Amino acid sequence: MKYRNRMRMLAASLALVFAAVTAQAAMVKKMGLGELVGNADKVFRGTVLDVQPDTIFHGGGELPVVVYTLAVEDVIKGDFGSGKAAEVIELRMYGRLRPSLPENGVQRLGGLNMNPEMEIGAQYVLFTTQPSSIGLSTTVGLGQGLFKAQADMAGNAVYSNGFGNLGLFDGPVDYQTLDASVRATLR
Repeated sequence: MKYRNRMRMLAASLALVFAAVTAQAAMVKKMGLGELVGNADKVFRGTVLDVQPDTIFHGGGELPVVVYTLAVEDVIKGDFGSGKAAEVIELRMYGRLRPSLPENGVQRLGGLNMNPEMEIGAQYVLFTTQPSSIGLSTTVGLGQGLFKAQADMAGNAVYSNGFGNLGLFDGPVDYQTLDASVRATLR
C-alpha cells in the first residue's frame, strides 16, 4: 500500500513538473498591457497584511501553497463583493515560502516556485488570474502582472513589475499613470 501511495505522489509530482514547463514557456512570453488586463480576473492595488505557508490535498497528495492576505485599497477590475468582505482578499498560490537562512545547517530548495513573492507591508498593483478549481491563482504573466511600489529619487511612490515595465512603460510609473492606463484599456 505504501508503494502505491508513493507511486501516486510521484505521478502527481511529474504532472506538476510538466505543468511547470508549460508555465515557464508562458512566462517567457512578453505581454502588453491589453493582454495583462484581458487575462486578469481581478486588477487592484493592495497592501500585503500577512503571508503564510499552507497545503492543499489534491491528486492524491499534498501540494505546498503560499497564502497572501491583502488589504484592497483600490479596485480597478473584477468583483470583490461588498462591505467588509471587499476590503481584504486572500490569494492562494502554488509554492513554498523560501527560507532566507538554512535550518539546522540544511538549506532546502524551494521546489517549483514560479510565482513572484510579495512582502508583508509592501504595496502592489496585482493582475490576478481567476482561481482554479482547487482555489489556486497567480499573477498574470507571473512577474509581469505584479507591480511593486517603491520610492523614486524624490521619495514618490512608483510602480514597476518584475521585468522593469519592459514593453509597457519607460521605467517605473506613478500610480495615477498605471491606473489610468489600465482603465483606458478596459474601455
